[in-house]
Amino acid sequence: MSEDNYMKRMTDALRSGAKMLSEHCPICGSPIFEIKEELWCLRCNKRVVKVKSDEEVGSALSVYTLMNTASIIAVKIEELTILLSRAIEVDEIRKLSEALEVLLKTLEQTLKVRRLLKEEA
Repeated sequence: MSEDNYMKRMTDALRSGAKMLSEHCPICGSPIFEIKEELWCLRCNKRVVKVKSDEEVGSALSVYTLMNTASIIAVKIEELTILLSRAIEVDEIRKLSEALEVLLKTLEQTLKVRRLLKEEA
């Protein structure tokens, strides 16, 4: 990310009510911002999670992994939906529909587990 783009993002965030914290990103060293009760590194464009113990690291990684999994599944659902809209053959429609059903169930379970882990934290 260019320095100008980064400065613009910081300015926009501050104007929108974000708070610049005294803590820094462990990856790039840039200041961390609190935006809507979440911590963000605007240079890395990633959410930051503070942990106090090794146990919290595992929990934070689990939530992050489930968020990432849900994003990937959502992309695959979109891809299959496009293929389904173009499908003509009954067998192809059946296979795509079955794959969509599996992905939707998996997404539902992933989001459920993620909610449970966030409640525990």
